[in-house]
Amino acid sequence: MIDNFDFNNPVKLLFGAGKLNELGNHVKPLGDRCLLVTTGNFFVATGLVKRIQGILANSGIETVVYTEVSPNPLDEEVDSAAALAKHNDCDFIIGLGGGSSIDAAKGVAMAAGHDCPVWRFAMGTHDDAIEPTERTLPIVAIATTSGTGSHVTPYSVITNKQTKQKPGIGSEYLFAKVAVVDPELALSLPKEITASTGFDVLAHALEAYTCNISNVMTDLYAKEAIKLVGQNLVKAVADGTDLQARTAMAMADTYAGYAIAGSLVTLCHAIAHAVGGVSETVHGQTLAALTPHTVEFSMNQNPDKFKTVGLLLTGRSEEDLANFKLTETVAALRSLIAAIGMDIPLSEQGVTTTDLAEIAKGTTEYMGGIAEADVRPASFDDVMQILTKAF
Repeated sequence: MIDNFDFNNPVKLLFGAGKLNELGNHVKPLGDRCLLVTTGNFFVATGLVKRIQGILANSGIETVVYTEVSPNPLDEEVDSAAALAKHNDCDFIIGLGGGSSIDAAKGVAMAAGHDCPVWRFAMGTHDDAIEPTERTLPIVAIATTSGTGSHVTPYSVITNKQTKQKPGIGSEYLFAKVAVVDPELALSLPKEITASTGFDVLAHALEAYTCNISNVMTDLYAKEAIKLVGQNLVKAVADGTDLQARTAMAMADTYAGYAIAGSLVTLCHAIAHAVGGVSETVHGQTLAALTPHTVEFSMNQNPDKFKTVGLLLTGRSEEDLANFKLTETVAALRSLIAAIGMDIPLSEQGVTTTDLAEIAKGTTEYMGGIAEADVRPASFDDVMQILTKAF
């Protein structure tokens, strides 16, 4: 019997090699002027920003560019970009890059549309938080990595250095109006970024699939994403010019995004966000350090699903479920992590022993809503044990 569920994903998706060239016609209805948000000057130097400006200009759209976004976007950067968008009367916001740029663009759309600091929307971190409304400016996502799935999710993650918090903000108004996934844009992505963002895809799919609010729709997307990662991530890391592997990872990223949009991430992401709040780590590396341990912590609560993760990851048939061991899933995860060079403990990512208690506190407090989506409840002491193992 199939349980009742709700599923909503209103994003217009342009997927495939060369699809960037179609951008102008699809975003023209959103207005005549946009702010393009990206991380640093990399895409300026490669000429991609100029190319996009040309594509938009052909449709009569003027582009203002903001490049001051950190890999973990800061609230102050988002507010600065929002001020620029308001000063230039921008009608919509484009995020160009990976999850950092797209999340920042979503933050800009909220802050500029509501004329307030983006941190006002950080629910769970302070008593003055508000929900985004229809005043949020339209968002366009151009994904250049296969990682966060932010181009098809209603989430944005913003970091506040002063409070040492990195919460997720969720709202239906944070769905992009248009998302472009052109795998050709990822061909020059460095190996390390391919690996870390690619593992984020797997973490999203694994957590959405094993989450306590998953449903048949999100399970379909999550399982296909896990399978594609198992078949293609090592290939994409080994040869970044492999367009077939890049395309498959882009599809996996999109599937995983659909999955978490209709389900949720769980304990591993709750801890990883708390880590990112206190230390400037690479999100995918942090997930790789944590995932084997969070899986070991939770897997006995839903053994069939966690076994299925291992089967899909290793390319075995789901008919082998009865003969497959939970320890084999953990082994498969560790093998993949090693194969892509992500077997980096937290102690080598800039996290210190004095950070651990603060991370555990953040996990169970402001990230508690995400942690509670896990099939096994985790206490402060449980999180400390996981962090110690990952350290």
